[in-house]
Amino acid sequence: MKLFSTFFIFISIFLSANAKAQNRSSKISGLILNEKKKPISASIVIKSLQDSTFSKIASSDDNGKFKFEDLPLGTYLISINTIGFKTINENIEISSTQLSSDKTFVLIEEHKDLGIVNISVKKPLIERFSDKTIINVENSIISTGNTALEVLTKVPGVSVNQDGIISVKGKSGVNVLIDGKSTYLSNEQLATRLRSLNSSELKSIELITNPSAKYDAEGNAGVINIKLKKNTGFGTNGNLNLGFGYGKNPKSNAGISLNHRNKSFNIFGDYNNDNNKYQEDLNINRITDDGITNTFFHQNNKQIRSFHNNSYKAGIDYFLNKKNTLGFLTSGYFNRGHDSSNGLTDIGTSFTKIDSSIIADNPSTSKYTNQAYNLNYKYVIDTLAQELSIDLDYAKYNSEENTIYNNYFYDANRSIYKEPLTFKNLTPSLIKIKAAKIDYVLPLGTKAKFDFGLKSSWVSTDNDFRFENLIATQWQNDLGRSNRFIYEENINAAYVNFKRDFELTSIQVGLRTEQTNSKGNSVNEQKIIKRHYFDFFPSFSVNQKLSESNELSLSYSRRIERPDYKSLNPFVYFVDLYTFSQGNPFLNPQYTNAFELSYNYKKQLNISLGYSITNNLILDVLLPDDTNKTLFQTVKNLDKQYSYDLTIGYPTVISKFWNMDNTVTSTYNQIKSSDLGGNNYNRKKVNFSLNSNHNFTIGPSISAELSGEFVSAQIYGTYAIKPYYGIDFGLKKSFSEKKLNLKIALNDIMNSRKARISSALSNLNYNLTQKQESRIFRLSLNYNFGSSTIKANRDRKTSVTDEEGRIK
Repeated sequence: MKLFSTFFIFISIFLSANAKAQNRSSKISGLILNEKKKPISASIVIKSLQDSTFSKIASSDDNGKFKFEDLPLGTYLISINTIGFKTINENIEISSTQLSSDKTFVLIEEHKDLGIVNISVKKPLIERFSDKTIINVENSIISTGNTALEVLTKVPGVSVNQDGIISVKGKSGVNVLIDGKSTYLSNEQLATRLRSLNSSELKSIELITNPSAKYDAEGNAGVINIKLKKNTGFGTNGNLNLGFGYGKNPKSNAGISLNHRNKSFNIFGDYNNDNNKYQEDLNINRITDDGITNTFFHQNNKQIRSFHNNSYKAGIDYFLNKKNTLGFLTSGYFNRGHDSSNGLTDIGTSFTKIDSSIIADNPSTSKYTNQAYNLNYKYVIDTLAQELSIDLDYAKYNSEENTIYNNYFYDANRSIYKEPLTFKNLTPSLIKIKAAKIDYVLPLGTKAKFDFGLKSSWVSTDNDFRFENLIATQWQNDLGRSNRFIYEENINAAYVNFKRDFELTSIQVGLRTEQTNSKGNSVNEQKIIKRHYFDFFPSFSVNQKLSESNELSLSYSRRIERPDYKSLNPFVYFVDLYTFSQGNPFLNPQYTNAFELSYNYKKQLNISLGYSITNNLILDVLLPDDTNKTLFQTVKNLDKQYSYDLTIGYPTVISKFWNMDNTVTSTYNQIKSSDLGGNNYNRKKVNFSLNSNHNFTIGPSISAELSGEFVSAQIYGTYAIKPYYGIDFGLKKSFSEKKLNLKIALNDIMNSRKARISSALSNLNYNLTQKQESRIFRLSLNYNFGSSTIKANRDRKTSVTDEEGRIK
């Protein structure tokens, strides 16, 4: 309550000092169409004819609409223009008897050779809205050559742990979408997918903490939507990119994208190749107590991982007529990887008195392939934005990982005292996804609309885990440690969403219902678990404009997080002889009720206060087995998690060549469980993070970016994580009228990003340091060619967008 009181006191003081309430609202709004009555995007400039200093600029949205609000009374000159059309100039008067104007403007195509026209409109790196935050990755210099997973670590409020698990404001369970499509992947598989995406392919990242009913209810921490770049323009155009990086190991990337569009169809495609080699150093000091003696373990492990990723996409949109469009999209990837892992484990009665040692040599290979197809249809019923869209999807994922564990045993004198132990894990996996959805938009005048939708998805996974021992020179399957796990899931959903705009207030209310049917079959153990459940997920938001400069909004949503497929799999995965992980087929879904109150000043300063409570919290935990002196990681349902968060974001113009954007996020998380490792668990922690980004305009074609973050100590499940920080710097030089761009960047200048972790459990004593290769110099070239006017290929959100997110 103190936090809420402080928030409201701050708002009151700020409003009284900076805002003057307005009793009357005046505005100019409109709809921009072409001669075929289709909405188009255009730039709108409004100037006061009485006050030469008053000028505003805006762009029409995807439906051709624009709006200027809270205008002083008077006469205005409005100019509307876009490439290929004649400019419209018109005077509009706002008076005490006519406070608003709402008109339709029809742009006439200009039939003359305009020559080559380049328009450069640069969006800020971070855009904050009442319902979401957008990070424009394509404008970031320091993201050059990074993978999508690495880019996410730089997003304010988002963190990625050493296992690739993504959390937002201290909460895991994020629904990650790619171009609005769910990935249906487990945490591990999602990390692999995001590592195969290079930053050169990314346009922006949307962070939506309280999504509407249109989105799948999956993801208790909200939605992260990664939007990929699209080619623009009629005619033929494309993009080439080439990059190189080096830290302790070399990295490279290359890609090409092409787009051709005319009045009848749009055809597009791209191909990208990434080769990344990384080193990771792991150091663990651990003490076990079996009730009689203490045993000390000191583990060092060096792992070098190499990834060779290839991804592609191709599609066509066929415009049947003015109202009907049929589209087809296919995408996929084929990735290969190999690891070399070398470890030394010293065991003794203290860290300095060693009784025995184990040297491990664990090479592994991996293969990942994906092929996805989407057939889509869109029917624009009228010019008021009434439309119907249908998506049919099919996707298949294949993966195969093969790890050999070679263990050599030495006594205190480093002499071999017993025969080596060699075994291997083979984990082939097949995932098939089928989905269909239908969405309908019904406008109710110009200020209200209904959205309706239906969706069904069918997911099947087949994991055949094989544990084999090397006996003499032959590999023999260990049936006691092998298992096949088959999982089937069907989700049927329906939603309705209503939005209404008033003069100063807008409201949105939605309800989504999902019916889930699942079956998990552990073949070797002959365990079958079936579940059938039906849930309702309400959501609402209200946005109140207090004055021209001040807005207040409140939102609520109920969400679900289902266990990912790998977490349900009871297989035992070995890290080494003393560390392993195991799934839990008895996991239940978790449910979250989340509230968020936010305040916005002049579309710049944004303050948000959030609260959520999660029941049946799904969490990775690390527990001891003192009898066998091992550590095992598993997934459990804990009772509850209470979360509070306060975020303040503010961009500042220091000078005409220096822009700064700072974000401070503070979170308070409390996790409670009546039984975790046989004990009550109740841990709470306040932590904060600071993200600071600085952009410098050095000249007409030279710019620079400096970025840094600091994260204080925090508790994540059973892990106590120490503070860390990092600094990045980059330069950009443009040539040939900004068609050719050269970028250089140095990530983690101080080489300070590393995980330092200890146990949050009183009965577990360990300290872990994990350092991934992070200080990396990168160089990239990007070249845009061809026409650069008007439309891009359509941004499709297919029906498998959310299911793909749980293939982890």
